[in-house]
Amino acid sequence: MKLNNDRSSFNIKLANNEMTFFFNPLTDTLTFSMGNKKAVKSGFVIEITLKNSSKVVFTTSDKNLNNDKTAFIIPLADVSASLKSMKLPSKPKYQINIKDKSVVKDKILFEFTEK
Repeated sequence: MKLNNDRSSFNIKLANNEMTFFFNPLTDTLTFSMGNKKAVKSGFVIEITLKNSSKVVFTTSDKNLNNDKTAFIIPLADVSASLKSMKLPSKPKYQINIKDKSVVKDKILFEFTEK
């Protein structure tokens, strides 16, 4: 399945209604916000790892929070820069972990593809 085939923005609301996922092709960013538009709780992070591995590619920090602290904004250029310094399998698969403190609340599996 391909999403965003025409390179337009899209929203995905996770099934548990806790988080909304948004990709903006103009700024090449991923945005994760709380479904209720409240501020992100302390200890909440978004982490990108290799699938079936504990090897962390990218972790959000306070610098990734938007001005009103209701969303994490992840520049894909930062993720790409992290990947360049890592030794990767030939066809790597990735996982986005949405964590509250150290507990994984949701997982999203994905791959990067080239056109």
